[in-house]
Amino acid sequence: MREPRAVFAVFVHLNLDGAAAVRRPEGAVSRFCNMIRMLALATCALVTGALSPAAAASGGSPLTLKEAVQRALAFAPTVAAATAQSDFSAAMVGEARAPLYPSLAAESEYFQAPGYSSTITNSGLADAMLVLNYTAYDFGRRLAATRAALYQSEADQYGVGAARAQIVFDTTVAYYGLLRAQEAQRELASNAARLERYVKVIEALRQSGRAIPNDVLKIRTASNAATLDLSNAWQATTRAAAALGALVGELGAADISVTQVSGVPPWPNDDLSRNPLLEAAQRKVASAKAAAQAAMRERYPTLKLALTAGWEGINPPHTFARNGGASYDGLVSMPIFDGGLIAAHIDEARARVAAAQAQVRQVEFDLRRRLADARPRYEAARDQLALLARAQPLADDNFALTWARFLGGGEVTLLEVLDAYERAEQLRLARFDQEFAARQAAAEAALLIGAEQP
Repeated sequence: MREPRAVFAVFVHLNLDGAAAVRRPEGAVSRFCNMIRMLALATCALVTGALSPAAAASGGSPLTLKEAVQRALAFAPTVAAATAQSDFSAAMVGEARAPLYPSLAAESEYFQAPGYSSTITNSGLADAMLVLNYTAYDFGRRLAATRAALYQSEADQYGVGAARAQIVFDTTVAYYGLLRAQEAQRELASNAARLERYVKVIEALRQSGRAIPNDVLKIRTASNAATLDLSNAWQATTRAAAALGALVGELGAADISVTQVSGVPPWPNDDLSRNPLLEAAQRKVASAKAAAQAAMRERYPTLKLALTAGWEGINPPHTFARNGGASYDGLVSMPIFDGGLIAAHIDEARARVAAAQAQVRQVEFDLRRRLADARPRYEAARDQLALLARAQPLADDNFALTWARFLGGGEVTLLEVLDAYERAEQLRLARFDQEFAARQAAAEAALLIGAEQP
């Protein structure tokens, strides 16, 4: 992995020596020829070194998009955190449902108060009994609290889906980014190799007198620039691989390879109703409304029943020998004055409802804004790809014609040849950028509408 950097350092050193040789008239030609030969060797080594990471990675098993997404979902801590929150909310539903059922408890007590009057204490207390408590009627307060917990649990379940969708989107974009970097690196490697062949052609023409030394300088400068572009592309591929590796659990990996993807995915629909963030926000509104109903039910009466069975008496021998029995109790309670506690609970619940409704509008606004931004980017990228498909053959033909006229001795300068060549190369590189832009926009649209992704 370090060889391209070393060769690049040698290349820069040689380039500086070459520049010095041009400034010094004496021995400039011989120094320049030596520099040309050494740069040719450096360029070949750099091209080979830059391609070695991709070759090494491709020797293994390149990642598919589906595999990358699966590994990212298994590795991402945000999914585990969202799942834990969903489990917590499910437990809260069980807690809210518990008051709907009777509670059964066992009690046992032995109490003595020798320091007090036996008229008051009855010489002590002994009991062992089962106690059954049940809230028979509370005007729907418990049911409202249960519904609030249930809606909150559903909202947190959608939160798990939202976390997974975000991980899928991030991984997909990183995958496409690495794919673009690898394609650009391969193209730039081919470009550097082609220009090196053109350098040899121009040098041969100069030796035969059909080209001037200035032409050699121009073509060599173009070849050097292509080598620098290849080095930058190698660095970009390394960074893109590290970014994808961080998502799939291979931290620090810089030699990940991905399989080729053909074409651009179609644009999904614009229906946001299945977006997990929006659905979670809507469930939170329903939860807040149910909690507000439960708060308002605090003002209503509550009927509670209690049943006991066992022993209760003065001292243990007498109690367990003669005082076994049962009891029942009914209690109706209704708050009259509580210092404004219930009113505060109602106001808090209503404020939560208003906040949840505002959150729904905010989420929907953000989703529609992002979708409205993604669609023009997608359409623009598709239009650019169509234009590039038509322009690339023309640019290649223009370069071929210009190069043929130059070789045939026509009135064409090497600068015009290089300009035609660079235009054709820029179109080839632009295709990778536009494909990435279209794929990124389509992936973002799939994220926004809650569509199934790879």
